[in-house]
Amino acid sequence: MDKLFFGFLLIFINFNLTIKGHTLNILPDWAGYCLIYSGLNDLSDKGEHFPLAKPWCLGMAVYTGAVWLLEIFMGDTKLGIISWVLNIVATLVSFYVSYLILQGIADVERNQGVSLGQEGLMKVWKLYVICSLAAHVLVLLPPLVIICLIVVFVAAVVFLVRFNATRKAYNLQVGP
Repeated sequence: MDKLFFGFLLIFINFNLTIKGHTLNILPDWAGYCLIYSGLNDLSDKGEHFPLAKPWCLGMAVYTGAVWLLEIFMGDTKLGIISWVLNIVATLVSFYVSYLILQGIADVERNQGVSLGQEGLMKVWKLYVICSLAAHVLVLLPPLVIICLIVVFVAAVVFLVRFNATRKAYNLQVGP
């Protein structure tokens, strides 16, 4: 569960370094997906949803790694509608991976007879998903996008705080 938490942390938090117009994400998403993939391997026997997330997570690691390398070697390339579509698809796959992980946590709760806070995590996740999608759709209406992005930021922080509590509860009740 620790690897899942730190993987989500890398995905949700971005620190960028800009040198002469080139931007590099110091905490790349691909590293987060690699951590999550490793955590899914560790948890595969704890719930039936964890193994289902593995191929999607691996795909996201490869995709975000390729994007990261392109940004290093080619800079910020603007591909217009293609970038927007790829971003939407990657966002949807990311949502699916996190959904399967939350369902895996529900499996652990059910199978082990413990409470890990999955229900609260799911509520925050739904808010995050709805506002993230709204921000993508409302890209042409800047005031509404800003509101959505603020809610997305707050939901991401709350999700990470709750996931950390879930991680601690898992380590206490089920074992690391």
